[in-house]
Amino acid sequence: MEILYAKTVLYGYPVLENLIERIDESVEKKALNSIRDYSPCYSQCEKILDMINTKTLLIDLKVIIDGIMKKFSDQEIMHFEYKYFKTKEKEYFKDFDASSRKYFRKQISLTKKFSLLLEKSGIDDKRFKEEYLCMDFFRDLFRRVSERENKIAN
Repeated sequence: MEILYAKTVLYGYPVLENLIERIDESVEKKALNSIRDYSPCYSQCEKILDMINTKTLLIDLKVIIDGIMKKFSDQEIMHFEYKYFKTKEKEYFKDFDASSRKYFRKQISLTKKFSLLLEKSGIDDKRFKEEYLCMDFFRDLFRRVSERENKIAN
């Protein structure tokens, strides 16, 4: 799997649960407001089904990532947390070395390992492009990750 896709997935992982909940709310709102929507019933149903399909894809991705994360040690998870997830307070990282060359080599190694495990779990480049990059969230996140990587490379 292309490493930029894996990084995009890692950055998006902490908010998947929230995205899933927001889709639930949108589906409910769309269904309740359908009485005031004069568009054809068929098109309303298609929109709701598209949202449900998106939710299913996000749930699948979250389950896959949850399974992959179980294959990493607590120390390795701490590396992901520091670089990608950013859900912990600063005190969590008080004894964490994030400036040495060893840290940067470890981050590269862990990201590659995650990428390989993601591909083995069925999320390869083709599937990511077809199913996830069409979602606004992942498309925007991928663009930001790409821009950031280009700045680092230059």
